[in-house]
Amino acid sequence: MYGLACYNQNAEFLGWFYTYQELGYERYTWSKSTLHSKGWKTEKGARNNLTYYQDRLNGAQKSVILKVEVMPEDSAPLKTKQQRWHEKHPGVVEESKKKYNLKRPIWSFRPTPENVEWLEQERWKDEQGKLETDAALLNRKLAKLRELEQQGF
Repeated sequence: MYGLACYNQNAEFLGWFYTYQELGYERYTWSKSTLHSKGWKTEKGARNNLTYYQDRLNGAQKSVILKVEVMPEDSAPLKTKQQRWHEKHPGVVEESKKKYNLKRPIWSFRPTPENVEWLEQERWKDEQGKLETDAALLNRKLAKLRELEQQGF
């Protein structure tokens, strides 16, 4: 996880950059804790935001310098509400997964080489030229076969 480390003019570490809301305005500051600090998964993501936040911070704190650095390990991102709910209710989640899998089972089979060749010829492309997935192709062909059989062919 990458964050913005705050330094003073003497290159002394002040803390990790973070933002918060106060009276409808976004405020900028730093803290030794990484709990609420701004963080990015990649260095590129942090670098893309460095100038933006440096400009905003300089409006309030002229003597602070931001640098992109790897945050300490204890800076794991906070869990979402959904993740916390799943942890509190594992039985409900497991039951829901079972119901879903019963309604939508996964089938595994090996088509013959002739069928694979035919399916590849029948595969559609979308507007961007991206090929449809195997699942989409098979579902489309099975739906067409079902319609034909229902019509008596």
